[in-house]
Amino acid sequence: MEWQTAWIHECSDFSTLPFKMAELTEIIQMTLNVSGNAVRFELSNLYGDKDIVFDEVSFSTDEKFHVKHRVYFDGKEAVVIKKGTAIITDSLDFVIQPGMKIFLKLISNRSQRYMDFTNTYDTSMTNAVIVRKADTSPSLRRTIDARRGWFCLSKVEVLSDYRAKVISIIGDSLVEMGYISDSLMALLYKQFPGKVVVLNYGISGQRMLNDAPQDEPLFATFGVKTRKTLPKVLQNKPNLVLMFAGLNDLILPVFSKEAQKQLVKAQDLFTEVEHICEQIKMVKSHFMLSTVTPFEIGHTREIHTSMVEQNISTRIKLNKLLQRKYKNELLNTAELVEDNSFRLLKQYDLGDHMHVNKAAGEIIAQSMFEKVAAAVALD
Repeated sequence: MEWQTAWIHECSDFSTLPFKMAELTEIIQMTLNVSGNAVRFELSNLYGDKDIVFDEVSFSTDEKFHVKHRVYFDGKEAVVIKKGTAIITDSLDFVIQPGMKIFLKLISNRSQRYMDFTNTYDTSMTNAVIVRKADTSPSLRRTIDARRGWFCLSKVEVLSDYRAKVISIIGDSLVEMGYISDSLMALLYKQFPGKVVVLNYGISGQRMLNDAPQDEPLFATFGVKTRKTLPKVLQNKPNLVLMFAGLNDLILPVFSKEAQKQLVKAQDLFTEVEHICEQIKMVKSHFMLSTVTPFEIGHTREIHTSMVEQNISTRIKLNKLLQRKYKNELLNTAELVEDNSFRLLKQYDLGDHMHVNKAAGEIIAQSMFEKVAAAVALD
């Protein structure tokens, strides 16, 4: 038997916008698709400037925690995560079944600043709730259009005698928000119980050619460029890596003064895709990528500066380059959600003209389901 990575949501670096909580209770729901006899959790404090202490960490298969099991670290009830580190909790003996929803509750009675943050918008497979009290039992809300965030939890591992196929999804908010990744996960887990896991490495704002801009605290949370996340992704020996990236290289220059000096060309983005593809293939993983989905800037009135128009043109040129070279690996996501003038269809718009909604996520997931299943030899 060996430890199988069963769930991942990559934590972002919020050291420029830390969350200060006098007390904290958070509950995170995860959906697993492996079978095993024990479970353990990775807790992250990679970006914190002080140690993080959770006075209680509890596990349950019931979101109300009517029956709960204490999770320990190094044999101790209080779980301490040293600054700049991630820890793996002690193993908890528990029978895990494919399709099982599990819940982790983390409680802190002390004032702390939390900088390792992640979230989802699609709550069907992953969900979370945070409250600023330690003596409470918060309820999970099921929505598809509001951010549900949590701190410090980044991975779940299950002790199993069977290694499921691993699909890792990398990229930006289109991945992190869950509309695409969780819709694909739901289809795969229903059709192939116990045979495949989908791991989410999305970071909102992530770009391909540059790291996060530093001219504003919010932009600084967007993380390093895609290629720098690859070593971590490839550690899990994924059978397939799916990439949804490139959108922020085109959008961020509209908002960030630093990014305005980093205008990109279609050929430069294409060359970076080639590099990432080769890195993945070197470790004998399959690689698939999405075309870049359409975008416009402005909620009530669209912005049509020369730079915006140039970057919209760059998106179209890049997609044509991808279609010519990556016929077998390409998921033509853009084609599914854009109209004849290359604009995002209203029924697939989350409302900001930049992100696709849950309906689009389901259409995209359905379109790539068979291709993904075939790539990792699921039957």
